[in-house]
Amino acid sequence: MDSAGSEAPPRRGRHARPRGGTSRLFRWHGTILSLVAYLFVAFLANKNVWVHGFAHTLQATGGNDTGEEVWFLAQTPWAIVHGINPFANTWLNAPVGIDLMDNTTMPLLGVLGAPITFLFGPIATVNVMIALGFSASAMAFFLMARRFTSWWPAAFVGGLLYGFSPFAVAEASSHVFLVFNVVPPLMILVIHRFTSSGYRSPWLYGAALGGCYLAQFYISAEAFASLVVISLIAVIVGGALVIGRLDIDVTKIAKMGVVAAVVAILGVGYGAWVALEGPQHIHGPAQPAVAIAGISSDPAGLVVPTDNQHFTFNEAARGDAYVAQRDANWHVLVDATLENGTYVGIPLLLVLIAGVIVLRRNRFAVFAAVMAAVTMLLSMGSYLHVDGHRTPVPLPFIVLAHLPLFDSGSAARYVGLFWLFAALLLVMTLDWVYQKFVPRIRAGWSAVVCLLVAALALVPLVPAWPYPSGTAVVPHWFTTNARALPVGTTAVIFPSSNPGDSSAMLWQAMSDMTFRMPGGYAVFASSPSGTASFYAAPSVLQNAMTSCVSGVPPQISPEETRTVLHGWKAGYVVVVPGTNGAACATELFDEALGAHHTEGGVSVWSTGEAG
Repeated sequence: MDSAGSEAPPRRGRHARPRGGTSRLFRWHGTILSLVAYLFVAFLANKNVWVHGFAHTLQATGGNDTGEEVWFLAQTPWAIVHGINPFANTWLNAPVGIDLMDNTTMPLLGVLGAPITFLFGPIATVNVMIALGFSASAMAFFLMARRFTSWWPAAFVGGLLYGFSPFAVAEASSHVFLVFNVVPPLMILVIHRFTSSGYRSPWLYGAALGGCYLAQFYISAEAFASLVVISLIAVIVGGALVIGRLDIDVTKIAKMGVVAAVVAILGVGYGAWVALEGPQHIHGPAQPAVAIAGISSDPAGLVVPTDNQHFTFNEAARGDAYVAQRDANWHVLVDATLENGTYVGIPLLLVLIAGVIVLRRNRFAVFAAVMAAVTMLLSMGSYLHVDGHRTPVPLPFIVLAHLPLFDSGSAARYVGLFWLFAALLLVMTLDWVYQKFVPRIRAGWSAVVCLLVAALALVPLVPAWPYPSGTAVVPHWFTTNARALPVGTTAVIFPSSNPGDSSAMLWQAMSDMTFRMPGGYAVFASSPSGTASFYAAPSVLQNAMTSCVSGVPPQISPEETRTVLHGWKAGYVVVVPGTNGAACATELFDEALGAHHTEGGVSVWSTGEAG
């Protein structure tokens, strides 16, 4: 929006930065200090991981999603190096396979983290990417916000709020791809640079904008879909605010938009085709609507903290229940604290409201306020629910919930974009306060006043860090013997990965992905309908292994076991002793394949199959 350039707080004036070399030094001084501060805060989030060993220590709050994230980050670079399709292959759910673009595969982050994966392993990559997600998102916002403030500490505070928002803090427990929120502020930066440069080089800026969409798609297809929705709304809101202005070059803006669309469409084309029509693609939404209806914001959650905050005021249980998985009667099945990023806190809420009032003549501030309201409204789901009670009042998200391609998204995740616009509004509010007080008091005292306002607003949001963590238990066989297997060997692992346990996926990732395996915890296309399921292809052997885990004697004969293994072309069977049901599984395979041998801390059978 070009209006920001003419109505944003002045960048130069009586108390602004001096020109020339000193100005450049001062500007980089603030940038470097901000980067160091963001990295330090990101270190605090996972302090235990860095202290105890980032290559073998993982957060303990993410449940099975953590092992899945490790697998996704390991799979992409390994598949590319070995000439295997990273978007769809048979390394899970063998021999049927999986469409990985129907999952939260985050291939771009896998590629970016490849050097870490190859040097230190995929566990290290997850930990580094969480830290980079926090700090890079904050830094991207800082660089963008510097274009809207003459006082760099205001941009720093905004970056702190955006990069380490309650949404990012919640999602970092299990979803790396939702912590890496670098793209949205970079898009605003690209658009602002284009409009403030006199609309020069629409081809270049269009390509850059299209590249942003492209990057977001390969970080998270769901976040990409949300970004497309918000972009369309932003065009409408922005257009309404600047309508009638004679200095807007609509032709060049349209040209930039067309170039961006072409770059984005060409870039996402193959990945999108794989997701929609590729091997083993799902039909319909990735999750049924009733399962994610409760993963939506409650207006009361704006002022009620959760377990994600350090200061809970004994209200965490109440706040946690506002975003939850619910049944058809709206009864809470399980709190979804890891998806709850709604908490704003009363102080920050008051500051933002005050900012809207004092900046009501600033079109960009009005734009940010309207977009913050829109994204928060979308995050509230299809029907309004207040203080945990559902009402019959329909909300705008109900339209998206019935649109193909958008019906798999969780409403609560739109809060991530709310924090983008809320942080922008906070930056402009702090800058207004600073500019307002500078002519009346010394600049130093003006800065103190602003920082006190920022502290008052942000202290209630201090996260409950560091995240709990523990050593990832990986049997020695997976980091030694398994790595010597011929690439593509099929190995049956007990316990197999499923929605209740993703350990085998973690072990497969730590084996350098040399073997493929039946089972897995991901979104699979069920047979024959192709509808989404979190369970891999069923078989009598999978049922028997599940029975072992449950403590129920398996109903399968040795001949049936051998038949299934032959159909899978399983070269090896591995049972990890000490796991739930391991004795039962060992007896099952001993009867079918003969006595096992022990190596690398696991029980192993070789079937003689080549694949």
